[in-house]
Amino acid sequence: MGKNQIEKPFFSGILLQVLLKYYKQLSIITLIVIVLSSIFSSSYFITPLYQSTVILYPTASNSISKVLLSETFVNSKDILEFGEDEQTEQMLQVLNSNKIRDRIINKYNLLDHYGIKQGDKYKMTHLYNEYEDKFKFRRTEYMAVKISVLDKNPKFAADMANDIAELVDSTINNMQKEIAVRAFKIVEEEYLNLKNQVRLQEDSLTVLRGLGVNDYESQSEMFNRQLAIEMAKGNQAGVNRLQKKLDMLAKYGGPYVSIRDALEHDKKKLSALRSKYEEAKVDATESLPHKFIVSSAYKAEKKTYPIRWLIVLISTIASFMLALLILGFIEVFSGGIEVKIKKKRLKISIPDYINYNKGDQNIKSQKNIKLDDTLSNENLGEKDEEERDKQKENKDYVITEINDIEMAKFFNSSELLSLLDKWKVHLTVIVIIAAVLGGIFSGPAFITPLYKSHAVLYPANTDSYSEESETEQMLQIFNSQDIKDSIINKFKLDEHYNIDKNYKYYKSVLYNEYSEKIKIGKTPYEAVSIDVLDKNPDTAAMIVNSLIHFYDKKMARLHKTKYIEVADMYRLQLQKKRNTIDSLKTILQELGEDYGIIEYSNQSQEIFRGLLGTYDGNIGKINKKEVERLKKNMEKYSGQLLEVTEMIQNEARTYVQVKLDYELAVRFIDSHMTYSNIVSAPYVSDRKEYPVRWIIVGLAALAALMFSSFIIMFIENRKK
Repeated sequence: MGKNQIEKPFFSGILLQVLLKYYKQLSIITLIVIVLSSIFSSSYFITPLYQSTVILYPTASNSISKVLLSETFVNSKDILEFGEDEQTEQMLQVLNSNKIRDRIINKYNLLDHYGIKQGDKYKMTHLYNEYEDKFKFRRTEYMAVKISVLDKNPKFAADMANDIAELVDSTINNMQKEIAVRAFKIVEEEYLNLKNQVRLQEDSLTVLRGLGVNDYESQSEMFNRQLAIEMAKGNQAGVNRLQKKLDMLAKYGGPYVSIRDALEHDKKKLSALRSKYEEAKVDATESLPHKFIVSSAYKAEKKTYPIRWLIVLISTIASFMLALLILGFIEVFSGGIEVKIKKKRLKISIPDYINYNKGDQNIKSQKNIKLDDTLSNENLGEKDEEERDKQKENKDYVITEINDIEMAKFFNSSELLSLLDKWKVHLTVIVIIAAVLGGIFSGPAFITPLYKSHAVLYPANTDSYSEESETEQMLQIFNSQDIKDSIINKFKLDEHYNIDKNYKYYKSVLYNEYSEKIKIGKTPYEAVSIDVLDKNPDTAAMIVNSLIHFYDKKMARLHKTKYIEVADMYRLQLQKKRNTIDSLKTILQELGEDYGIIEYSNQSQEIFRGLLGTYDGNIGKINKKEVERLKKNMEKYSGQLLEVTEMIQNEARTYVQVKLDYELAVRFIDSHMTYSNIVSAPYVSDRKEYPVRWIIVGLAALAALMFSSFIIMFIENRKK
């Protein structure tokens, strides 16, 4: 049985023999590991951690004013409705923001709580790593958000989990308030300007009323009626007095009508703008919760980490397997277990046998060499002995057993172990040299260390240009050429990256360096992440801030360029409308002053009464000459009067509407808005991000070991 096991591969044969030979020692090792792992997994060596969790749902995101006050907002959702995927992803991104992280760190003084020394060179990096290990945020299978906090103090863990849940509201509200306050100031400024404009229009009407123009239509009717009475009485003084009033009405009637109509439209606009003003004020000053807490955190009674039985089980299995392998290697290298290669029995002609032993490869590859039954030396029977005796009589061929390398698998475990044992000193020296060289050449003298600065933000105050989302639009703008050039020029990145301007491929190299050092992508939560690597940590943080600044400027420029074009168009249209209204007023004034025609309906009625010689059913003295003059003027210019009056009213209405659109465009031009909500602001890193020296050293040592092993196997194969 032992001989059969020897002939099997390493892991099924040798290890089985080792297991049978050293079962007592392995049992002792296993027991010792169980005891030691139980001891070292106790609270004396591993600080137990307690976990507290909070489960919550986001609310459907809408502004307070649109949810509570607006009657026209169609897409408004119920204030008690749970949020959907988008709101859940946004909440997860907010939970991972530095705004919540920094507030928790400061409130609970986590730097001292985690035992990180103030003088530690990488204290902030260690602190942030500890925070990421202890604080976990994920989405549950029921689309809720789960907050998990681990801490050695169970009360601390519960308090921090609950505080994080509370900070969600204040963090989101602060982000929204920043935009809402700016929007409120814009609406407030517009509202106050329009309010002042209405006041000026009312003052202008007051002045016109002081001049005797109170109600153009009513006064025109009344004056014309009274004029007919005075003319019927033959009271020339009364006629002259009324004529002066009519002249005054003709002179200021047009401005009165324009201001009155404009005031009416502005008051309607003021009423609508007041609603927006009140909505913006509510958004800027009031807050609503952004979460539904399903389960609050409580003080845990049982530790979550470490799980002692799991540590004991894994340690026991790992130690048993390691001990088994080590004992197997020792047995093979010490010769305690013989590793054999099966021999092949060949029937070969005597000349070929001689050449075969001389190493003739042609003979070895000949097809007439037949493999006989495979037998080991120990298994030769009586028939084999008789066959050997026949060799003496038959001189044409011999039967021999050879250790054929081509027939034995070169890469079997026994052969590999033999080679490693033979060359172990050389391999050890090579691996050590490779590790040392990897450590040297990965140092700052050869590889410049790079520090990373990171930011996460959401787009704001934007609309999609086509079918892309606002996040994709933000990514496209961040990667625009002018933002790249602005960053390159501001920080002189060609000099910073040591790129010669006279180099033939200067631009290509510069933009390649930019692309490698500055990465802008999309997070799983539909936010935009900015990662900047630089040899100076302060420069990395400043580049991130500058990218956000240039993005806001570019978005403002894109928006304002279009609004300037719109405003210029409206300005020209307003000027044309104003000129048209002024020319129509001049015509209306000329009709009143020169021809006495002020208002068609009332004047025509009084003229016919004068022609008929009646007034209130009485026949009196009528100035027929004046009536005839007015009649002729009315017949000649009444059509023009009606046309001009109607045109003034239409032009006044369209003027007010164009003015509203113009003022809206100007409002956006004069506004100072940002177009991003910063979830995680960049900070100055205190630890390098690149290179990771231990990975370089490990890979260098492993590569050297593998390469050297292949070379050794090649050399040994050539020898054999």
